[in-house]
Amino acid sequence: MSTLPPNGEFGEAPILDCSAFAALRDQLAGSIVATSGGFDPIHPGHASCILASKDFVESETGKRPDLLVVIVNGDGFLRNKKGAEFQDLATRARLVACMRGVDAVVTYETATDMSVNGALQAIRPHFFTKGGDRTDASNIAEWDLCQELGCEVVTGCGLSKDWSSSDMLARWGELLRAGKIK
Repeated sequence: MSTLPPNGEFGEAPILDCSAFAALRDQLAGSIVATSGGFDPIHPGHASCILASKDFVESETGKRPDLLVVIVNGDGFLRNKKGAEFQDLATRARLVACMRGVDAVVTYETATDMSVNGALQAIRPHFFTKGGDRTDASNIAEWDLCQELGCEVVTGCGLSKDWSSSDMLARWGELLRAGKIK
């Protein structure tokens, strides 16, 4: 049985695009939990969802996933959602790959899709975790596809929604405009 590509130079998880992951998916044994985000910039809510995904799925379902795959939304997603990206996709993927417990990072670049449905089709996970403010079919764009794939959506993973990347960057912009940052 083939496995994921080897970890990087510093032990970071391999970073793959959707087609590369899809090419090896059938050779992976065990169950997979996926989570996703723009992570721009990454904050404690993001980190806690990533770090807690395997344990949270186990506590909620009684089944422990073998692999954690983190989908990092592309620059196009962030431009559509926020107007611009703060850090590029490669930087954000690299940061996520360095987190403890991450087995693989899958980058998902799309010009128009505001979901990660294409990535989920490539990964075909058994579980999909969402944290903070994502709770059900009304605010999880991938809900219907997960039902089709037989992928259980597990919500409430990680810390509550106490941080916002947009708010963090807005505050930084205000400080810059006020001349308080050199």
